[in-house]
Amino acid sequence: MDSTSRSSVYDPYDYGAKGDGTNLDTKFIQAAIDDCYSKGGGKVYLHSGTFISGTILLKGNITLHIASGTILKASDNLDDFPIMPSNYPSYDGSFVTNKMLIYAEDANNISISGRGTIDGNGDHWVEGPYGFPSMGLRPRIIHLRGCKNVLVQNVTLYNSASWVQSYQSCYNLVVDGVTVDSNPNKDIEKERFAKVKGRNTDGLDLIDCEKVRISNCFISSGDDGICIKSLSPDKVCRDITISNCIVSTNASGIKIGTETAGKITDVLVSNCTVYDTRNEAISLMTVDGAQLERIQFSKISLRNIKGSAIYIRAGERLRSYRKGTKLNTPYLKDIIIENVTGTRISKGYACIVAGTKDFPIENVLIKNINLQFEGGGKAEESFRDIPEKEDKYPNGRIFGVLPAYGFYVRHANNIIFDDMQLKSSLPDERPAFIGEDITDLEIRNFQAQGTANSPELIRLNDVRQVLISGCYPLQPMPVFLSVYGNGSNDIILLNNRLKNTIKNIEINSGNEKFNIEEINTLN
Repeated sequence: MDSTSRSSVYDPYDYGAKGDGTNLDTKFIQAAIDDCYSKGGGKVYLHSGTFISGTILLKGNITLHIASGTILKASDNLDDFPIMPSNYPSYDGSFVTNKMLIYAEDANNISISGRGTIDGNGDHWVEGPYGFPSMGLRPRIIHLRGCKNVLVQNVTLYNSASWVQSYQSCYNLVVDGVTVDSNPNKDIEKERFAKVKGRNTDGLDLIDCEKVRISNCFISSGDDGICIKSLSPDKVCRDITISNCIVSTNASGIKIGTETAGKITDVLVSNCTVYDTRNEAISLMTVDGAQLERIQFSKISLRNIKGSAIYIRAGERLRSYRKGTKLNTPYLKDIIIENVTGTRISKGYACIVAGTKDFPIENVLIKNINLQFEGGGKAEESFRDIPEKEDKYPNGRIFGVLPAYGFYVRHANNIIFDDMQLKSSLPDERPAFIGEDITDLEIRNFQAQGTANSPELIRLNDVRQVLISGCYPLQPMPVFLSVYGNGSNDIILLNNRLKNTIKNIEINSGNEKFNIEEINTLN
């Protein structure tokens, strides 16, 4: 125990708990919590055993402390996890709690701490009616709603049956030093569910939360790692920092979305490692009317990413999660992604910045990027017609193999790429960069590999007001820049080093007033 006075420490053993890993201890743990709450709060202290439990209702001014070597384990019996009325709407808009091991609602000043383990007993819930996608039938480990001043610290969350930890409409939330070990299909080189079925085991979900700090966490999850969502058009996720975390997942790494209905603003992600990830490593999206702005990712290290390294998407799926609400007019703007390094990035799924014709992405700075892709793409793949698919589930795989190996950018305004190096382990004949339907594009200090069979290093189609400066191909290739589309115009090339190209510019635009200027090229 720590220095907390014994008078404020409540031991479930004193209320009849067995802690023997066999008997159900729910009512004894709950009795300790209720007694602690009735006397103004304190610590409920689980120690020296394995406690089998159904749903525990955590209350205000209480720390649930799970000592080192101690296990709190979910029961095998679904009846031990009742669905109860709630003041907050669930995923489908109904006002119920769903199922979870630890639950709190409108509770202030609560903590879950200790070096012990909370075991979701997830292996029990993957067969019969409980399997994928029946998420509502399987208990989460931690679910907190409408709580203020929350600390979750140092615990290990193991083998969840559903979302590992989810926080909805919480304010002033700190998650620090938490280990999530809930990926039963850890071998990323095998098919996604090679060992067991999927369980929707997101590592950490924030839903319409404010004032949040997530730090020093290790997350290995069977679904998205750290995920920011918004289910209510009139709610907001904001003032969020995510730092010093290590993430490996069977889906996406650090993600905003997929469910995106309200505002998501003022989010800073820094000093994180993402590795062995099935889908995108860094993902930002609005597809259900969400309004995203002022989002920053900085100092991110990537390794063995099977999807896109960077994925920014404005789509129009426009799903509603709340009855009788009006969807917002979406936007995605004011984004900074910088200081990202990565290796073993998937051959098929380039980095993507893709809006729609009606909702272009705006004001994006992508800076100091050093990525090594697996490569192996062929020149003929670079002329694939990519469908819009604005109403589909958003991830980098929906477009198939992309025509660029590095970055594919479409429907965007005011986009800056600065100080970027793109390489591939195997020769890749596709362009390093393709831009389509862009207004105000800058590409500065861009270095990328090409091949003698590559049609060009950079391809622009219907792109206007362009500055390309300080760039050079890392290997000999036929063409530096190709320009297509009647909408292309006002392109300036400045101070580029093009000794490795046979032809600097190839123009395929039908615009009679097409304007391009080349200044101080070093050949």
